[in-house]
Amino acid sequence: MAIPAFGLGTFRLKDDVVIASVKAALELGYRAIDTAQIYDNEAAVGQAIAESGVPRDELFITTKIWIENLSKDKLIASLQGSLQKLRTDYVDLTLIHWPSPNDAVAVEEFYGSPDGSEEAGSDPSDWYLQLHYSTDGARDCRRWRRKHCDQPD
Repeated sequence: MAIPAFGLGTFRLKDDVVIASVKAALELGYRAIDTAQIYDNEAAVGQAIAESGVPRDELFITTKIWIENLSKDKLIASLQGSLQKLRTDYVDLTLIHWPSPNDAVAVEEFYGSPDGSEEAGSDPSDWYLQLHYSTDGARDCRRWRRKHCDQPD
């Protein structure tokens, strides 16, 4: 699925407000929903999506990893928590919400692959990580690509 041109961001929306907003957006035809761990509304977003009746494969769901979960020992567990709250077995896009403010986490730590199977290389700024995560683990679409690459590998 391509990323829809329009989507709903849920920053600062909580509880019944976020549920009503997500449901209204989906009724209007929105198919991209953006949330984040730090927004503390993933569970309400998941509830709204579940109650909307819109099939999961018609949605593009984005969430973001908060800084306290950037380390290798917390990343996967935090994504699993997000999936549970969102009531889905995958998200379409996972972003690092705020990469290492004040260099609290070394760049080598969060540019490396979460499971340690791939290394960023000598210059981490040349790389980005595409990660599709589901309940059965990081899938084979997880790979490193040069940031200026024209074609997916």
